[in-house]
Amino acid sequence: MTDRRTQIADAGIHILSSRGARALTHLNVDRELGLAQGSTSYYARTRRDLIALIVNRLAERTAEEVLAEVRAAEVEVEDMRDLAVLAARGLAQTERRADDHRARFLLLLECRSDPELYGVLLRKTSVREHFTRVVVSILERMNVAEADARGADFAALLDALLMQRIARDAPADEGAIIFSFLSGLPRVGASSRK
Repeated sequence: MTDRRTQIADAGIHILSSRGARALTHLNVDRELGLAQGSTSYYARTRRDLIALIVNRLAERTAEEVLAEVRAAEVEVEDMRDLAVLAARGLAQTERRADDHRARFLLLLECRSDPELYGVLLRKTSVREHFTRVVVSILERMNVAEADARGADFAALLDALLMQRIARDAPADEGAIIFSFLSGLPRVGASSRK
């Protein structure tokens, strides 16, 4: 992304986060950046083009920050409590990227009918896929039954907790919720209750 495109995308993220999807207009981006009216339209002719700039910027920033945190999990986790603590710490660190997460959640709804942009929001950075692979590997080491499915469930739980944190800002004991989920996972060879 060129510097101006990056500035436009960053301003769009801020507008989405602070004022909502309806406030995301070319004119509001121009005003946010102190540009002459019509400047944003030079780089993004349509609303979809503007959203595409933002979606790609979100993907870029997410990849830069989150993959480093996920890689740390590969070496730090020895048991379920470690995994719960690491995941809760990761959620707590989302505060520094709250604008990005709010914008991403709004755009997930906004882009639902646009498969290309929706796909970028969900998959371009492969963060979730990488995270899930790391978690599945950890769960397999801990003899969790159906580790692939449980890893995907764990990623979904963290998405839900992230949305709760960002959208509602309601207090919850995320560590306890995560540990409860993890400690309830069935182990390979464990007898099931009937």
